[in-house]
Amino acid sequence: MARPPLPIGTYGKILTRKLGPGRFRSWANYRDYDGVTRRVQRYAATGPASEKKLKEALRDRSRYSLEGEITGDTRVRVVAEMWLRDLDESDRALRTKVTYRDAWRRSLESAVGELRVSDLRVSTVDRAVREIRERRGSGSAHHAKVVLSGIAGLAVRHDALEANPVRELSPTSRKSRTEKLILTEASVDRLATFLADSDDAKKYDLVDMVTALAGLGCRIGELLALDWTRVDDVACTLSIEGTVIRVPGEGLIVQPHTKSRASMRTVRPPGWVLDALRRRHEVSHGPWVFPSTAGTLRDPDNTRKQLRQVLAATEWKGLHPHAFRHLVATRLDGAGLSAREIADYLGHEKVSMTQDVYMSRRVAGAAASVALDGFGEPGKR
Repeated sequence: MARPPLPIGTYGKILTRKLGPGRFRSWANYRDYDGVTRRVQRYAATGPASEKKLKEALRDRSRYSLEGEITGDTRVRVVAEMWLRDLDESDRALRTKVTYRDAWRRSLESAVGELRVSDLRVSTVDRAVREIRERRGSGSAHHAKVVLSGIAGLAVRHDALEANPVRELSPTSRKSRTEKLILTEASVDRLATFLADSDDAKKYDLVDMVTALAGLGCRIGELLALDWTRVDDVACTLSIEGTVIRVPGEGLIVQPHTKSRASMRTVRPPGWVLDALRRRHEVSHGPWVFPSTAGTLRDPDNTRKQLRQVLAATEWKGLHPHAFRHLVATRLDGAGLSAREIADYLGHEKVSMTQDVYMSRRVAGAAASVALDGFGEPGKR
């Protein structure tokens, strides 16, 4: 006999499972006010903590549902939680969900949370975004604008606002206060030589990492998510199929896709990158190609910090790993590769629907490999 559905606005039995050391998941089915039963889950370092977080989420879900339609008198924090709940249930990347929830918690909740929806005027949101830009920088201001726009958009759909005030703001400038460092062929050679002679660079395992970045042009999180099963020494390829991110309450994990699902790719890197990886594999004792000193997943933020620290008093002060993507793109463009070949190798998202869905490009970079082989390993040309 089929089990009767849950009453609207209620939840079923709470279940908890240990997923690994210091990681628990609690979940329950909740029947929303649209009649749809959905699974709600929360994670924490202990079983009781994950169950507590779940009960809080179920309580808030019930409260927001009971409040019904959003009106001009609804508090912005209530609308924010509704928008974040929808975001959690979407198919957006986990890193995107974490980033936007963090933007609300760190930057916006104290600034606009207690306002009423009717208070969300252009002047109000403009002042909030400008203050965030001054205190936290243009990157935080950009994320705050996205979150505020989503919240206001939800209010518009409920007829609580006539128009989205965030759309009237001028674009948030994300330009760095300092000029971005551009790597040239000469400077990347000097950089490789400097790192090879640096005890700190060796301590932080930056030498091979820079070699790999100079030949792959991948994102730092993608490189740190690389494990040895994704390196095919016979086919001379490697698969970039994830990125390392930090999730509050869980720590570092490998998100099972890259910045965009479109950039999941298998590439054929230049021979000098494969040679460097072969040397590492001979002395490797763990699953990760570039692990932490403890052999675990390596933190991208800490790695960027270590690179800045080693290069602080040099001509490469402020170097960001993303500079190597520009280096590789410039090399491939100069070698005459098409925009499509370069995009495939770097994993750029903007490709046509036909190329995404119907064209087979599972192994990218045959031409890129030949072109990059000609440059040789940095510092050894």
